[in-house]
Amino acid sequence: MKKYLILLSVILIFMGCQAYPDFQSDRAYQYLIKQTEFGPRVPNSNEIELCREFIIQTLEENGAEILTQEFEVTISDSLYEGINIIGRFYPRQPRRILLAAHYDTRPWADKDSNSENHNLPISGANDAASGVAVLLEIANLLNEQQPPEYGIDLVFFDLEDMGSYGSDDNWCHGSRYFANNFPIKKPEKAILLDMVADKDLNIEIERFSYHDSPALVNEVWDIAEDLGIENFKRKIGLPIYDDHVPLLEIGINIIDIIDFDYPYWHTIEDTYDKCSAESLGSVGKVITKLVYQK
Repeated sequence: MKKYLILLSVILIFMGCQAYPDFQSDRAYQYLIKQTEFGPRVPNSNEIELCREFIIQTLEENGAEILTQEFEVTISDSLYEGINIIGRFYPRQPRRILLAAHYDTRPWADKDSNSENHNLPISGANDAASGVAVLLEIANLLNEQQPPEYGIDLVFFDLEDMGSYGSDDNWCHGSRYFANNFPIKKPEKAILLDMVADKDLNIEIERFSYHDSPALVNEVWDIAEDLGIENFKRKIGLPIYDDHVPLLEIGINIIDIIDFDYPYWHTIEDTYDKCSAESLGSVGKVITKLVYQK
C-alpha cells in the first residue's frame, strides 16, 4: 500500500507539472526566421503580403476562424493600406484571452549608426517577427492540445511602425483601428508581445501597463517566477507607446511584454542572429501557462 501511495503521489505531481502544454521554442524560432526570409515587411509591399498569407495559412492549418480588418491611413501625403488579422480559437467560448503582436516592419533604419542606412528598410527580426512567432506557436498548441478554459483570439496588427519620434500620432494605426472598430467579444485579459527575442532578454514592467492593469502584470510576473524564468524583472520600466495603448484607452485589461533595451532597434542589424529560441521560449512558456492554467 505504501508503495502504491508513493507511486500515486508521483503520478499526481507529474500530472500537475504537465497541466499545460510544452511551448516549442525551436519551432517558434523557425517562424521568426521564416518572416525575415520574406524580406522587410513594410506597408504596401509584396513582402508584407507574403507575410500576411503565411500568418493566415498557419492559423487556418491550426483550425482558427479568420477575420480581417482592412483600413487606410495617409502618412506624409502617402496612402497606406493596412490589414489586421484575427485568428479565433473556440469562438463560442464566452470567456476570452486576447494575444497580440504587430507584423509590419519599419521602412527606415533611422536609428542606425551609419546615416547612409537611414532610408533602408529593416529586417525586423525582433521588432515584429518575434511577437508573431510566439503567437503562431501558441496557435499550434491550441490545435494540438486539449482546449483551455478560455477562448483565445490571436490578433496581428498592421501599420504599427510608421511613426515619427516624439509624436504618438503616426504609430499604432492597426491597433487604433482595432480599438475603434472592435470586431470581437472583449477579453477578460490581453497581452501584447513586442521585441521578445533579444538574446540578452530582460523584460521590465512597462509603465502604462502597470498603471492601468496592475493585477494582470502581477499575474504574469508571478507565473514567470513560479516557472523559474528570470528574464522577467520586477522593476517598473519606461512608459512605451505601443499597440496596447489604444486598447487601454477603451478599457481593455491589457499589458505590454517588451524588452525595449535592444541596441539593434530600427537598424539594419535587427536580424535573426541577434535573436534566440531560448528567449522566445521564456516568453512563450509564460504565455502558455497563462492560457492553460485553471
